[in-house]
Amino acid sequence: MNKFPSAKEKTDLRVETYIKDWNWDAASHEFALQMGAFLLQFIDHLRSSGLSQKTIRKHEANCWLIGAFECDYGDHDVFTPALFLGGGPAFLYEFKRKVSASQYALTSYKSTWCKIEKYVKTLAHDNAGH
Repeated sequence: MNKFPSAKEKTDLRVETYIKDWNWDAASHEFALQMGAFLLQFIDHLRSSGLSQKTIRKHEANCWLIGAFECDYGDHDVFTPALFLGGGPAFLYEFKRKVSASQYALTSYKSTWCKIEKYVKTLAHDNAGH
């Protein structure tokens, strides 16, 4: 018998696949699940925003790095989108050391972080009943 996965099962599998290198125990897995689901939701938002495929691919790669860095180096026990607010792009040292020190790559990474921050502010505004 062929069983087709439900939308929720597809979503769960998508998130699990996305975060597979981001966690090491049950607590970190839960944080990574929430971070991954949020970042994939953000990427879906970007896909509907009219950006070019090339730009979306750059943001997708940066989102994966942001999630990985946040899970590896962040000091948070509970995920909330608010962790993207107020501090500006984080993990710049790690990005330069592990990914690229080029100004172009760093600017792209910062741009993605700023787009996430703007997205979080939009969500907060929408959830405030406006």
